[in-house]
Amino acid sequence: MQISVLMSVYNGERTLGGSVDSILNQSLSDFELIICDDGSHDKTWEILCEYAEKDSRVKILRNKRNLGLAASLNRCIAISAGKYIARQDDDDRAHPERLEREIAFLEQHEELTFVGCWVNEMQHGVHLTVRCLPEFPKLEDFLFTMPFVHPTLVFRRSALLLAKGYCEEKRCVLCEDYDLLLRFYHMGCYGGNLSECLLDYSVDGIRSGRRKFRYRINEAQTRWIHFRECGLLPRALPYVIKPLAVGLLPTPLRNFCRDWRNSRIERTSYGAADVEHFRDDF
Repeated sequence: MQISVLMSVYNGERTLGGSVDSILNQSLSDFELIICDDGSHDKTWEILCEYAEKDSRVKILRNKRNLGLAASLNRCIAISAGKYIARQDDDDRAHPERLEREIAFLEQHEELTFVGCWVNEMQHGVHLTVRCLPEFPKLEDFLFTMPFVHPTLVFRRSALLLAKGYCEEKRCVLCEDYDLLLRFYHMGCYGGNLSECLLDYSVDGIRSGRRKFRYRINEAQTRWIHFRECGLLPRALPYVIKPLAVGLLPTPLRNFCRDWRNSRIERTSYGAADVEHFRDDF
């Protein structure tokens, strides 16, 4: 088995089908799709059962109660068989060549532990903009914001197991990816991004302001722990409190700042300067 694609879903009946179909229709066919229903109370489980019956590549798990993203993904990792482990969320859409292109990139760059890509930001199904990311992020690129998009990532299985998967501590809720990747960098394991859009990324929740302040506290705690481990403190202290400061802004103002930032990017040309502008994320 070459790739195990992992997905956790909670009450995703509206968006799940499109996401699953985008994986099943990949140009690369040697994969398994492992989906964990994290205690849904809508028709998510029924939909998953239908897919599992139709396609043997789909394997499903069900949590009796909502355990959260980290625990659900760790359950998926435990039964996975792929040489590579990929991520996808139930409200995102992978482009047909996503897995093929990312695996080829990893195989060309043996020094990398994981790979992501640029994304089309989507709101309510409407394209907003392209989020560009640095090709080979450095540790310092994590200071202002995450230089990767979690559902685009493909990991080498051996490295993910060495890192012991996702942290299930409460402080990691809604920043599970930030914690994992900072742990990778602290271990001397690095990632890269393909400079092309291979995923339609839903930002509905981001722009609606549904992220509660306690989750911003989680991110600040995670930044403090890992920035300290990586020797970035005290100079990185302003970036530790950045999630808290942004969380105090009214949602319309945060969205205005995002839109203003994105309006400065020339949509048809993505040079190095453009990538710099896309790193900050309100």
